[in-house]
Formats: sequence, C-alpha cells, structure tokens
Amino acid sequence: MKQRIYLFFTLLILSYNVQAERLVIAGGTLTDIVFALGAGEQVVAVDTSSTWPQQAQSLPKVGYYRDLAAEGILAQSPTHVLTLEGSGRPEVLTQIKSTGVQVKHYPKPTKVTELFALINMLGEDLDKQNSATQLIRKLKQQLPTTQKQTPYKALFILSASDRGVLVAGKETVPEVLFNYAGIENLANGSGFKPYNLESLLASNPDFIVAPSHSVYALGGKDAFCAQASLALIPAAQKCRVLVMDSLSSIGMTTRLPEAIATLSDYVQTAL
Repeated sequence: MKQRIYLFFTLLILSYNVQAERLVIAGGTLTDIVFALGAGEQVVAVDTSSTWPQQAQSLPKVGYYRDLAAEGILAQSPTHVLTLEGSGRPEVLTQIKSTGVQVKHYPKPTKVTELFALINMLGEDLDKQNSATQLIRKLKQQLPTTQKQTPYKALFILSASDRGVLVAGKETVPEVLFNYAGIENLANGSGFKPYNLESLLASNPDFIVAPSHSVYALGGKDAFCAQASLALIPAAQKCRVLVMDSLSSIGMTTRLPEAIATLSDYVQTAL
C-alpha cells in the first residue's frame, strides 16, 4: 500500500513538473519546431520573428530575437528560455541565467541535415523524441527526391532601398530552396551580402524572390519593384517578383517542403 501511495505521488510530481515548464522562445525556427513537436502548450511567449504557427501569433512578444531585454522575458515567469543562434546580447542572457532560468542555445540550420539535427535536439530536450522521429520521417517523405534543373536564374533579395540591395548567397535557406526547385542562384558569395548596381545589371535575373516583410514594408509589390536600386533590371521593370512568407523563405523550418512547392509552382505557372 505504501509503495502504491509513493508511486502515485511520484507520478503526480513528475506530471506537475512537466506541466509547470514555461517556455519563452527567441527565434522563429525554434517556435515552428516546438509547436510541430506538440509542445506548444508549454510556450508562454515568443519573439517577433515567430510568425508561425497561428497559435504563436497570439502569445505575448518579448522583442526581436537579436535584441532581447531581460525584463520583458522575466515578466513571463519562464522556467526555460530557448534561443536561436544570434539571439540577444551576452549580458542580457547572463542576467536571465542569474535568476535561475535555464537558457538553452541552438544552432541556426541552413541545411536540411542541420534542420533534422535541430529537431532531434529539441525532441530530446522537450521529451518529445517520438514526435521528433515522426516529424523527420514526414519531412523526408515530403521533400522532393529529385532536383530537376530548370533554365531559370534568380536572385533572392532580402531588402532593397536607395542604399542598394542585400541578396542571399551560398549557405542560406534561399539557396536551399533554389537548389530543390532547380533554379540557379545568381548570388555567388556566402550568406547575405550587399549587391551593387553593376552586379545586379550583370546578373540580369529571370525573376526575383523577396520576403513578405521587406516587400510590404515598402508598400507592396509595385513599390518594391519601383525601388531605384532595382529600376534598371528587366525583372523589376516587369515586376516578376515572387513574394514569399518571410519565416519559411529565410529560416529553415518544418514548412520547407511547402516553401519549395511555392517556388516551383511560380516557375511553372508565372514565367
């Protein structure tokens, strides 16, 4: 009888500990995966880059993941803060840790294998190993098995202004999308790099891909195409621009198959 009572209270305590976990997430990629693993009920706040899933949009915001404030995070009484590579300033994260809150850092994936590794890490940390295995299996089934090359060449323009443009080169998520869709990425450098007018004219892309937040911040697709930094490119003059969801086109998320399909569909139907 005593053993049964002991076991009952042990299970009760364990159950309470799991339910009592309060997660604050800084980084849209992490938020996407945590919800996909079925741990969304533990999330009490997210950063402004966490635009998916819909449930996350209604949660309190703690600022942008690269510029966090300890006060805003601690006000949510978290037990854990999950941060994506590049999050916050070191002194802010140190201040949060000093209160006893566990702060965990995760690498930012730019390759499919790194996405799978991150899913496994979060599955382990959240005690969602089975969900992680199932999620990876599902993604592998959804991803294209062949990468048929098309004749099209494109640029992913992260931002455009009077000061110039910022394009996505190698080792970025847009590069992964282009590879899967069989599109040549005209940006040769690594990461997100400035592109001068001469380089833009020389590249002459068949079309442009841009994240929604950059396009709508300028007033929409037509306003984006009318930027002086793009005005001389035929693709911009004809406004051949695919506007993609910012998180799924810049961040490596569980919506990768959907992002690839969006790009492939544009090439097949709009060009």
